[in-house]
Amino acid sequence: MKSSKPQVIFCTDGIFPLAVGGMQRHSRLLIEELAAMGGLELIVIHPHAGQSVFNNPEIKEIALTPIQTSKRYLINCYNYSKQVLEILLQYPHAVIYSQGLSVWHGIGQVSKRLIVNPHGLEPYQTLSLKDKLLGTPFRLIFNHLFRNAAHVVSLGGRLTGILNGRCRNVVTLPNAVNVPEPIIRKFDNVPLQFLFVGRFAFNKGINILAEAVKSLNEDGYGDKMVFNLVGKGPLFDEYKKVYNFNNLNYLGFADDDKLNELYKTNDMFVLPTLFEGMPTVVLEAMAHGMPIIVTDVGATLEMVDDKNGFIIDKNSVDSLKENLLKYYHTTAEERKNLSKASYEKVKNNFTWKIVAAKHYRLFETVYATT
Repeated sequence: MKSSKPQVIFCTDGIFPLAVGGMQRHSRLLIEELAAMGGLELIVIHPHAGQSVFNNPEIKEIALTPIQTSKRYLINCYNYSKQVLEILLQYPHAVIYSQGLSVWHGIGQVSKRLIVNPHGLEPYQTLSLKDKLLGTPFRLIFNHLFRNAAHVVSLGGRLTGILNGRCRNVVTLPNAVNVPEPIIRKFDNVPLQFLFVGRFAFNKGINILAEAVKSLNEDGYGDKMVFNLVGKGPLFDEYKKVYNFNNLNYLGFADDDKLNELYKTNDMFVLPTLFEGMPTVVLEAMAHGMPIIVTDVGATLEMVDDKNGFIIDKNSVDSLKENLLKYYHTTAEERKNLSKASYEKVKNNFTWKIVAAKHYRLFETVYATT
């Protein structure tokens, strides 16, 4: 019998902090916000057997056999989706919200009530022929999921263009962050402090940033701009050796407390990434009142415009350098306005309360059709 309260099943491949990643953190924060709102019967399927993730009586947890991470990753995901389907068929009227590849096997049996959130669509944004070939199985699988879902979630921007034509209905539901109270910032710091946060991998464009720093130093800005890089990854040691400048600081891993402190004390956030979904680090920086320099990729234009930052061309040292200098030459009052615009934009559009409410309305719409 169909309940008067909308029933929603979250199908996940893991929940933060028991599984680490942007999608896993998204699952936790969204589910917790929906539980706080009330009005939904929430069921969460996850692979953390024997563990209660939420410890919340408003959230029913169903733990399955974990996904084994190995060279047979896709096969293991498919086998996990078989377990998921068995649960879904026990709830014939529930709205299904699938993160990643969690709903795959037997998808046609639940397609009319299925919402798929593929997040960053990385397999569709490959940079090299090798990566494109490696991403082919993922694109084929996701195309199959998209064709069978009632709704597919886009984070916005260029990601919507990727999805259009591959699915029946695209709905824009952005990422979100918890927004603190506004902080008091200084806008006349000397030298200016620029912050990068991300994994040291090729797609993050760290080499583009380092080459821009090298060019700025050659032009006499070495004592006027300091660049603080947070993160680790396969290219960390190589870049630290090759780009060894006095004003380029490799800070390594930073926990949440350290990262929040860096957001508060640095002047501007820089992300010259080559492809993205909707990077949470940009939203976090905005929530601390930081102006942003970011590449026009993924959903970045949903977050940044000329009121709160600067958009740069992909893979362009000259474009990044030009916009770093633009910010350097702004007045304290102009920097203050950029900061205020960043904070107001994230507060008015990208809090978990706002984004959860958008999900709630979608769930109500789909539930009415089941």
